[in-house]
Amino acid sequence: MNSDASGTVVGFSDPPNIPETALFSFNPLVFLYFMLAFYFVPYPLYRYVAHKLDWELNTKTPARHWSDTMFGCSYGVILFVFGNYSHCFSWITVVAFYPALFGYGLIAELPFTKTSLPNIRNWPMGMWVVFLTALGIILAFAAFHIYIAATLTIPFVAFYVCGLIIPAFFFALSIFLVKEVNNNWARTKYHAWRAQKRLKKETASAPANVTQDEKTEQDIEANGESSQQPVPPPHADEPEQPLVNPYNARASLHLHHWQIFYTLAFFTRFTHPVSQVASGIVLACYMEGICAYGYDCLVNDD
Repeated sequence: MNSDASGTVVGFSDPPNIPETALFSFNPLVFLYFMLAFYFVPYPLYRYVAHKLDWELNTKTPARHWSDTMFGCSYGVILFVFGNYSHCFSWITVVAFYPALFGYGLIAELPFTKTSLPNIRNWPMGMWVVFLTALGIILAFAAFHIYIAATLTIPFVAFYVCGLIIPAFFFALSIFLVKEVNNNWARTKYHAWRAQKRLKKETASAPANVTQDEKTEQDIEANGESSQQPVPPPHADEPEQPLVNPYNARASLHLHHWQIFYTLAFFTRFTHPVSQVASGIVLACYMEGICAYGYDCLVNDD
């Protein structure tokens, strides 16, 4: 195999030489450590401990375990490459990960936290306290990470902050999909737009039609003729056909905590110890959802 002066092999990233501002990187050895530390070890370990402590777990068949493992590898590659974990992976992240993993599982077993985000209107007071505390911690970490990014190059800061547009885009697209499936939203809007456009066109042509009708009546009177049948209007309105919804099922939106913390893990990409602790925490919250429940979907068929 060929290697260059920086010590890389076949174009792989060399961890000591990866800049803090790199938008992506990949080193196979570090990736192996990453997957072992954050998926292949905690997945069976959490399920074993949760089973012994009688924590909430989804029953999974061998096929579901295999499917989740394939999803874990796929999501892991994307996160590792674009989260620059070849550069920022460290023992601090690993040490922060395991207490946070079981700590999150313990908090999730409290009676008042056994609810979900779509049920937010019916949350008990205890759940609101946990949620607002977690939100405050997340915002504090976010402010600190933006501060770190601001100390680097200006183009990187722009990429870093605008990176939030990507998950926001997919979330908005999911909302649109649910509205379209449940309410035939896009076709209804398009139909209303066409009807309004046709009405404006008919209104604009009405004076010309009236003038033509008057001229026709004058010609008939001059020729001494009378019309036995009423003249049909030049633009008879056809009855509008009701729109038929082409979708035979309904859909619902369910934002899971693994999706939230997986997204946040792309932004804890710095070598500062605080960032590495934050990385361990968000990875733990993400993996708790996968270990306990699996890769549940954002958009679901009802």
